[in-house]
Amino acid sequence: MSPFLLVRMPLQSIKNAIILLSMTTLISLLPLVHAQSDTCTSESTLTRETYNSAVLVQTMFYTVYTPPCYDENTTYPVMYLMHGSNEDDGHWQRLGLPESLDQRILNNEMSPVILVMPFGNVIANRNNFDTLSWNNIFLTELLPDVESKYSISQNRDQRAIGGISRGGFWAYQIAFSNPDLFSVVGGHSAFFDEFHAEAEYNPLDLALSEPAIDSMSLWLDRGADDFAAPGLDLMDERLTASGVSYTYEIYPEGEHNNIYWSSHIEIYLDFYVQITETPEPPAQPTPQSPSGFVTNTPSVPIEVTPTPISTPTLTPVPDTGDTLYVPAVAFPSTLTSVSSADLQAIANGTFDERLVISSSVAEQLPAHPDTRIVPDDTLRDNLWQNRERFTLLPLNGLNMQYRILFVDDQPITQVANYPFGTDTSRLTRFTFSGVTAITRNTREAINNNGVIWATEAIQPYVTQTDAFHMSNEVSFIEGCPNVSVTVFGGTNSFCSLPAHFGIFTQLEVDVVELTGNHNNDYGYEVYLDTLDLFEQNSIDTVGGGETLTQARAPYILTHNGNTVGLVACNAVGPYYAIVNDNDESLLGGIRPGAAACDWEWLEQTLPELASLVDVVVVSVQYTEVEDYLPTSEQQRDFRRLANLGADVVLGSQAHKPQTFEFYGTSRGETAFLHYGLGNFYFDQPFWGNMRFFLDTLYIYEGELRAIELFPGIIDDLARPRLMTEEERFNFLFFMFVEQNGF
Repeated sequence: MSPFLLVRMPLQSIKNAIILLSMTTLISLLPLVHAQSDTCTSESTLTRETYNSAVLVQTMFYTVYTPPCYDENTTYPVMYLMHGSNEDDGHWQRLGLPESLDQRILNNEMSPVILVMPFGNVIANRNNFDTLSWNNIFLTELLPDVESKYSISQNRDQRAIGGISRGGFWAYQIAFSNPDLFSVVGGHSAFFDEFHAEAEYNPLDLALSEPAIDSMSLWLDRGADDFAAPGLDLMDERLTASGVSYTYEIYPEGEHNNIYWSSHIEIYLDFYVQITETPEPPAQPTPQSPSGFVTNTPSVPIEVTPTPISTPTLTPVPDTGDTLYVPAVAFPSTLTSVSSADLQAIANGTFDERLVISSSVAEQLPAHPDTRIVPDDTLRDNLWQNRERFTLLPLNGLNMQYRILFVDDQPITQVANYPFGTDTSRLTRFTFSGVTAITRNTREAINNNGVIWATEAIQPYVTQTDAFHMSNEVSFIEGCPNVSVTVFGGTNSFCSLPAHFGIFTQLEVDVVELTGNHNNDYGYEVYLDTLDLFEQNSIDTVGGGETLTQARAPYILTHNGNTVGLVACNAVGPYYAIVNDNDESLLGGIRPGAAACDWEWLEQTLPELASLVDVVVVSVQYTEVEDYLPTSEQQRDFRRLANLGADVVLGSQAHKPQTFEFYGTSRGETAFLHYGLGNFYFDQPFWGNMRFFLDTLYIYEGELRAIELFPGIIDDLARPRLMTEEERFNFLFFMFVEQNGF
């Protein structure tokens, strides 16, 4: 099937194109300046370079591809290609671009080029456009450094810029803001949004206001299932309104992932190769760009002398009766962890520019004189407006608008010599996970590597919580999948091996949710055998059972004086997955299974449960959607559950993590809604489906005080772990900012 090709070209542009075509024909008769020599024997190189950013006061990186037989005495066209938000300067390498360049250049299918792949680090994920912004770093530091080290053409027609996803945004932003620097601009699944930048910086607005873009060759593309489609379609509309020529390709297949981009590398090269088709002009004086740097001039490191900060000796932190003060941020902050060394330094009186505390906390925890101290009633707003800051609060001073940080990448309850109190005697931590389906490739990966391998990376976190929940969607049967039994799900039937039940015991699971739609796939006897496995291992179940009464029974946790009631149900079926213990006439007959989300039952149960326990949690096997955002129906139903008495409503169905909501209920309270936690154990090796949240509820003195988020990733189809610091930043930025989670 051919891709859906949109080429927008007004009448005048068509006339210009005819003239340009004639000129191109003439140019094609001329020898290319950089035609590859038949005697070339040296190979291309990939070099990772560094430059010292005087603006950021840190070392930054980029990778450069030089073509076979690179000659420092010859100038080359250049492509600046930027990575996506969860990647680094190796992104385009992993997609296979250097190999494609080698093949084309050595076969004389294109002239040699230099390829520059910058690493934007966390800076490129920030929507700011001041001195510290990525466009400024790119123009004033990276580009001069590259062009002082490599022989790069100063001809605008031989300079291209492009990028994937977030990199595509920056490619268009930089090119549209500096039209004298680049003639060719590519955006591959480029992420555009009306609200992520002010009009003077947003490429969506520059497309309407910058007259010089009509001299550029512009490319956009995406697959049919790309979540960045709305922004790309909007750019399409605005470029059309501007009357410029450009290409926008929508392919019939493809998501926002490396599988899609790698499959289109040759097509991207077909676009970028035009920068090699312009003859080198006579030497001209070195141009001065409007951004303020001189091209092809060695960059001179700027010496920055930090302003000394006074650190007077302070009175030691007073004895507060071991009251536990926890580090916290605004819920949608991209921060997840702070170091114990930094906290100890704060306790010793050292200034930390990230810290802001309330006036009441300042009375209990004297800090450096320069520490920001704000009125209690403005602390929350201060953190939400400045999301790189954190605070210290006692547990009874928290609410769900705050999110508790890790310390040294682990929960505060596990930190030795924590400097701000130790009393957890009235605290309960209850951790919830998303989809577990130990089947297909996940089952085979565990079969090949073992249960210990599959659990050891996540085990330290989940075993130290006070209660851990897993939602298991697949029953266990010997011989799986080669079993001669009638399956209800046809070719989409799932099963697990009993040998892999150790996943649950190794992770010390306290309660297993059985609302999944595959638990009865291999028959009702297999389901009952699986129930026995959980009972034999002293693991409670919720949301499913042999009878309707068992399936509907809430799981009650009592710990440190706190009580939590958990109810779970299935909202989507199929029929054979739903428990039926009293009506033989129904399709499928009498069977064990999941509790259906029956509103009459929920309307009676949830208010009653709320009157008996401190915190009510409802977990729902809802309709699956391939989206990070909930549907309007999902929002409606989750809010309805909150109005009935749920303090927390979680989606256990989501294969992609979904966004959050703090919902003001009709009861006058705020409920925490997390529409989907994502896969925990399942074999979907796509960007979003490999990433998940674990939600840990902090319940203190009978009240839900805050949430701790664990951003995780599944390695090798079956090995969940905590994300690295960079992975966490990019993932939370994607969920909170790009998906507009708040």
